[in-house]
Amino acid sequence: MTCAVASTVAAQEEYSMPSDYLRMECVFLNRTPDKLKLTPIRVTQRDPRASQGVPERYWIWGLNVSSVNSLTIGLNPVPLAAGTSDLHIYYRQLPLTMVAAGQAPEIPIQWQDALVSYAVWKTYRRRGREWAQMAREAQTEWEEWLKRARRYSNPLMTDVPTQVLDTGGYHTWGGD
Repeated sequence: MTCAVASTVAAQEEYSMPSDYLRMECVFLNRTPDKLKLTPIRVTQRDPRASQGVPERYWIWGLNVSSVNSLTIGLNPVPLAAGTSDLHIYYRQLPLTMVAAGQAPEIPIQWQDALVSYAVWKTYRRRGREWAQMAREAQTEWEEWLKRARRYSNPLMTDVPTQVLDTGGYHTWGGD
C-alpha cells in the first residue's frame, strides 16, 4: 500500500496513474482549508458537460500515451483552479519484479514457500504425462496454500476502530 501525490491543473480532467497501480483504496483532494475525500464513480457516470469546479468524484480509465496503454484517474468536475501536490491517491501497488539474485520477493515470509509450490506444479505439468502424478501432488500442495491464504486475516486490518474521528479535517464533499 502506498500513496502517490500529484498537482492538479486548471481545466485538466485526467492524470496519469502510477505504473505500479493495482487497486484503488481512496483519493483525497487537499485544498486549504478543506481536505476532501473524493467519491469513486464509473466512467459512464462522469458528466463531460459539467462546468469546472472543485472535484468531488474520481474515475479510473485507460489512455494511450505514446502508443502505450496506461491508466488514468479522472476528476469530476474538472478542476477550476490549479493546486500544488493536492491530489493524494492511496492505492495498492504491484510487487517489484525480481531482477537480482539476492532480491527477496515482496511477499510476506509466511507465504514465500507457496511460490515454490506453484512453480513446481507448473513445471511438472509442462513436462508431460510421465510427470502427471508429481504435478497433481504439487497442485494439491498449492491448493492447500490457497486455503490458508483465504483464511488469513491481515493483522494490519484487525486493530482498526469501527468509527474514526475526523481529527485531520478529512471529509467528503457535502459534509458526509
